[in-house]
Amino acid sequence: MRRFRFRLEKLLALRRYREKEWELKLAEITGICINLEREIAHAESEKTRVLFKLTAGVGKVDMEILNFRESYTARLNRRVAELVEELARRRLEQDEIREKYIKVSRDRKVLSKLKERLKAEYYKEQRMNEVKEIDDISNSKAKINI
Repeated sequence: MRRFRFRLEKLLALRRYREKEWELKLAEITGICINLEREIAHAESEKTRVLFKLTAGVGKVDMEILNFRESYTARLNRRVAELVEELARRRLEQDEIREKYIKVSRDRKVLSKLKERLKAEYYKEQRMNEVKEIDDISNSKAKINI
């Protein structure tokens, strides 16, 4: 039985390659978003830690330390705001990349399904031809024996 040969194999390989490219782009932007979320969570926990230390002390209050903590908390608040803004921009970029990935993936899947369908049809036809050949051989032997 001859092997199935898909005429659009090069196009399918190209679509697989494009899909992989977009998958890597999506993974990269997702990693960036996760890192930004971690940075935001770390800055928030740092603010909580600093505020807890501020209220935990009893007794004399050093105004210089109090001023430092306040400045540090304000800087953390600005940093969180910047990170949230950056995360929002990256999420929009992630959505665009995801949409493109889905489109490219759909194009590849259509071609893959076509290949599988044509392959199944080809092998089904080959099996039917083999059965016909075997029947012809059997019939011709039966005619010879008669």
